[in-house]
Amino acid sequence: MNYDQLQKFRRRLQARRVALLHRRQQILSEEDTLLAQREPDWEDAAALASAASIMETVGESERAALARIDIALERIERGTYDVCTFCGRRIDQARLRAVPETNRCAGCAGAR
Repeated sequence: MNYDQLQKFRRRLQARRVALLHRRQQILSEEDTLLAQREPDWEDAAALASAASIMETVGESERAALARIDIALERIERGTYDVCTFCGRRIDQARLRAVPETNRCAGCAGAR
């Protein structure tokens, strides 16, 4: 993979990272707003608990996505971005375009 291609992937990963961090901040703000509401009746309390639970789940998946993006950016720096971490073969560029934070070739991803 040449330098220009790597830079495109880096920019795409960085943009995704910024978007996830922004979304995460919005979720934390919404969660704080929900928790700050005082003395709701039991129906409101159930709705608030449900919303907080959903936000927590979204937050966990976003944290995992951020971790995958950070690892992919590290692999770009090391020069191993398009190398499968399981078998050592090259990851096809079409796969990287579809899932830029992947660390597996299609064969290893399918075997999982």
